[in-house]
Amino acid sequence: MFNNKSFDAVEFTSIDSTKTQTISNATQTHNVDKKFQEIQTSKHHDSETQTINKVPHVPKVDYDQLAAFLKRVTPDILGALDETWPENVSTTSESTIPNPQSRLLTKFSTITETNFEKKISSMSWSTNGGILAISYSALSHKSWCDHLSQIKFYEFTTGNELRDNCSTVYDTIACVSCLSYHPTEPSILSAGLFNGDVILWNLTSNDSSTPMNVYTHGDTITSLMWQSTTVNDPMLLVTSSSDGYIVFNKLSTNFTNANLHQRYKIFKEHNPAENLRPRSAGSRRERAIETGLSITSMDFSSKNPIIFIVGTLCGGLYKCSSEAVTKIQGDDSVIDPVIDQYSRSDSSITCVKCSPTQNIFISSDTNKEIRVFDIAEPNCLRIINVEYTITGIQWSIGNDNFIIAHGANPIVKCFDISSGTSCPRFQIECSIVNTGCLDINKKRNIVGVGDSHNNLEIWTLPKVIE
Repeated sequence: MFNNKSFDAVEFTSIDSTKTQTISNATQTHNVDKKFQEIQTSKHHDSETQTINKVPHVPKVDYDQLAAFLKRVTPDILGALDETWPENVSTTSESTIPNPQSRLLTKFSTITETNFEKKISSMSWSTNGGILAISYSALSHKSWCDHLSQIKFYEFTTGNELRDNCSTVYDTIACVSCLSYHPTEPSILSAGLFNGDVILWNLTSNDSSTPMNVYTHGDTITSLMWQSTTVNDPMLLVTSSSDGYIVFNKLSTNFTNANLHQRYKIFKEHNPAENLRPRSAGSRRERAIETGLSITSMDFSSKNPIIFIVGTLCGGLYKCSSEAVTKIQGDDSVIDPVIDQYSRSDSSITCVKCSPTQNIFISSDTNKEIRVFDIAEPNCLRIINVEYTITGIQWSIGNDNFIIAHGANPIVKCFDISSGTSCPRFQIECSIVNTGCLDINKKRNIVGVGDSHNNLEIWTLPKVIE
């Protein structure tokens, strides 16, 4: 099957090609065509928005009637806004409040003839703020008061301007020292006289000019106010007098009858300086031998209606309670209301006012001082010195720490009781002789100011001061 055999070698020559075939090729086969074109077309079209020329119609405006309309409706609108304004607003950003300014609305004399023998002694705005009642008294009393006097009523016009002629006049048998409208009954007005009488008018009755005699003190009425000691009880007519008595009177529902509710008297043992007191108003006898103190002013606490503060002629300040039961020796019908004392003044107290929102009260005196007290503390918190005697104090609208003070000067000043500083931007610079009496109309944010020459000025009162 297999065997060995040898063959001869076979040769052949190799062929080496030296030529190489190459082919060139481009990536793009055609020339690129380039064209340039603008984005915006060359055609333009212009068109006006109005096709015809027309003269615009200008409405005719009677600016006098417009001003009269705005003048008529503005107070009502402001009154509605005031009712929605939060009463406890005390601080607001200064950058958002314009500089407060008072403005004189009207000024006139309430007596046609020149009579400097009497002065405007008191004033009170009605409950709805539409009527101002003012009263008169003699400049001084050397003996028992036997002057005839008047109470005049001034009303707002339909244009909300206070008329300079009175609508009604009531005569009184003596000078009037105090006036007060009922806080909820707009037809009820009470008055205190220099002879000690406390009288009341029902302005809607058939014989409204004849007053009802409520009570008779033994000396001049120094304070007169309406106060409800409890929530459900009717309001009592509370009066204080120079005879030292504080009297609470209860009136019937129709205000036709008055009954004595309670009598209080600050007994003289509460006064360590009794022997230094001045003579009585009629120079009849020394005050030192009289029982009780001559009361000059009083006011009730807004936080506790049974608490009231009493100021006296000899500088005493007393914390009193209508629920006190200590009877005065020798007269079981009279209660001594004093439950605590405050630091005394070196001069006569001229005014006492309790804060409507805080547990503090303010007192002024003839020593040209305004003192700030916490009702719960015997010592004063702060003393504000003034340039003249302050005879009356009112709390401002819209700020719990501001008071308005008036007295023997034509300027009504505003003070910040938290710092003890005055606020010159808010003061009212009256052109009258002095600011003998003042009352704030909270419904219209205005203030009435009367003087000893029978002039009356009405000023706007900014609601927010700072």
